[in-house]
Amino acid sequence: MSNCANLWTTAKFYLNLLALLLISVCGFAGLYYLSPQLQTAVYGGWAAVTVGTLGAVRWSWFGFQFLRSWYYRKWVFARWRRKANRIPLEELPTACLIAPTFKEQPWITDKVFRAIANNAKSLINPTIVIVVTTPEEIEAIGKILDEEDPEHKYIKYLPMLDPAGGKRKALAEGLRLLARSNPPKNTIVGLMDGDAIINPGVLKGCLPFFNMFPKMGALTTDERATVLGSKFFEEWLFLRFAQRHLYMCSHGLAKKVLCLTGRFSLYRAEAALDPSFADLLEKDKLNDWLWGEFKFLSGDDKSTWYWVLKEGYDMMYVPDAMVDTIETISGSVPMRAYQNMRRWFGNMLRNGSRALALGPHKVGWFIWYCILDQRLSIWTALIAPGLMIIYALTGNWVQVGLIFFWLLFTRGLTLILFSLGRDDYLKPVHLLYMIASQWSSSLIKIYTQMNLAKQKWSNRGNQKSDIAGTGFGKWLKLSTSNFLYYAQLFGFSIFLCSMARVFTPAYDLPNFVWHVNVQAKPTPTQIVKAIDYGVLPNDGKDDGAALQKLIDNLPEQGIIQVNLPIGELDLFRSVEINHSNIIIKGQGAGRTVIKAHVTEQVPDSFITIKPANITKNVKASNSNIGTVSAANSSINRIHNIELSRFSLEVVPPKPESELNYKVDSIVLERVEKVTLKNIQFEQSQPHALVLNNTENVNVEYIAIEGNANCVDSGTGKAIAQNLCLDEHISQKNAVNTIIKGVNLPGKLS
Repeated sequence: MSNCANLWTTAKFYLNLLALLLISVCGFAGLYYLSPQLQTAVYGGWAAVTVGTLGAVRWSWFGFQFLRSWYYRKWVFARWRRKANRIPLEELPTACLIAPTFKEQPWITDKVFRAIANNAKSLINPTIVIVVTTPEEIEAIGKILDEEDPEHKYIKYLPMLDPAGGKRKALAEGLRLLARSNPPKNTIVGLMDGDAIINPGVLKGCLPFFNMFPKMGALTTDERATVLGSKFFEEWLFLRFAQRHLYMCSHGLAKKVLCLTGRFSLYRAEAALDPSFADLLEKDKLNDWLWGEFKFLSGDDKSTWYWVLKEGYDMMYVPDAMVDTIETISGSVPMRAYQNMRRWFGNMLRNGSRALALGPHKVGWFIWYCILDQRLSIWTALIAPGLMIIYALTGNWVQVGLIFFWLLFTRGLTLILFSLGRDDYLKPVHLLYMIASQWSSSLIKIYTQMNLAKQKWSNRGNQKSDIAGTGFGKWLKLSTSNFLYYAQLFGFSIFLCSMARVFTPAYDLPNFVWHVNVQAKPTPTQIVKAIDYGVLPNDGKDDGAALQKLIDNLPEQGIIQVNLPIGELDLFRSVEINHSNIIIKGQGAGRTVIKAHVTEQVPDSFITIKPANITKNVKASNSNIGTVSAANSSINRIHNIELSRFSLEVVPPKPESELNYKVDSIVLERVEKVTLKNIQFEQSQPHALVLNNTENVNVEYIAIEGNANCVDSGTGKAIAQNLCLDEHISQKNAVNTIIKGVNLPGKLS
């Protein structure tokens, strides 16, 4: 029966690995399918380089950590373990375990202390057990230990009443009690929780390392959680401990770790019994620039870790020593998960800043960078979800698909790597847990970083530590914290929008300032009907001369809108716009149709927007438009031009004509802040649009039809579209050009 169970467990392990591999393969296949679109997606060069560089750095770092972890487990620690197993039991140091308990359920307490007794029986020297708790629990624990060791051969029991100051106070008083009892100098002190179950052989397996490494001040072990009350919580913790195992193995290669877990860690007596060790553990505090000086509530394990790090001791991770923890969940599971993350990340951030301040020479370059990376990863983890949201809101579904398949590919592969080296296995459902945990963790870390003084320990009597101060001082601190929190999120959103090419701050911010200045001094918009000035539709006569005369006589102050009539307008000559603040608007593409005839009077383009080459006097007309003089003025660059809502159809010359058909439809030269939208181009040769020395040109929702030179080259639809777009829209020194909503000819559209 046992063999069948083992076979089924092995089968499930490989089946889940296969499922994760299939998920990763599906992600890779999706990336491969969308790879042609990747070449033409509107990322922008800078964005593509930025995303690619960040991805390469992050995944290279993870790969480096994985290789270190694998090397540590398979080679370095395996060699240490063989050496440790050869050390005789008689040479192992005395162990002392300090275990404060707080309102633990009796059955949990029973399991915890029977496990301690079981470990003590595997040693020759008696194990000292210091329990800090209530009188009732002292008696109950004493009975358990008497049952396991009736002759008191293996365990020396030292109970102590809870000093009623929380876990930190209890641990500190336990250490002082041990110091007063004059233990052997080589004693190893274990600090543990009252719900941590030490697996058989843990003490016997860990103590030899203190003999092997005289400079080692502390070690910690692997963890596993048994959760009562929530399968969701159990799977989440299982994933977290699998991730922890990989990274701790990598850190162990540097003879340091990032946490000496409070569940169960062992310390050399010369470190743990130093008076400053207990003092820091009991009264650890931080002097923050915003919150001032405040005491730490939870995070006793981070305080002891910082002391060991500061004093220059080595640390160790023992990957084959397992400690089980029991979590009982009641009430809201998401709220419990949130509270745990607030506590974990708060402890990490409060201690990480002062650990970084020790410097890489004190800490070690690798571990110092790992601590720094904890802060960098807060933001890098949010790039993918942030871009997905932006691309979804802007309708860029190719980019959404690329990020989605990238997540499947990379996270599936990551879960496979996390599964290696564990007795248990990760499942496909952990993909969702991982993604949700990474994204939510980053948001919580950002908030916690701005609220370091806010502390709460729900599963230790609902202890709280709030912000010091009252009245205006407290309000100012909270307001500053909230402002910095939202300012960081806003700044990061701007960064993501820039990456997604929603806007470009270097150009859009000056443009925004310009618009603010314009709105501060509003100018009236005058609407002129072109039909009143000789631009008559459907008469087959040239409307170009009348339209040019109308444009030349428009006032240069204020914004003037020229409305073109419904129908066909014939251009037998080119039209130029030589000054700013002009809107030419038709009645809709297909309703207002400009038929541009190729004639000798159209040398280069049908519509040209550029500054006047020569000065001229614009005399007043007899119309009611107004009188404007532009005499003796020279315009270097014109701005605020809009063309919209019409069709421009090129009428080629007759076959017997020798005229050149290669005439651009619309040319923009030395202009800025120009909008072209809702325009349909037909039979444009060679370009529908030419941009030369322009800035801030916005091209929206245009259709380009009937260009015989733009054909499907067989290179893939997305690439062909990009080539065709370049064929139609020529850009030279065109700065901050936004092109969106372009329909291309025939099959390519």
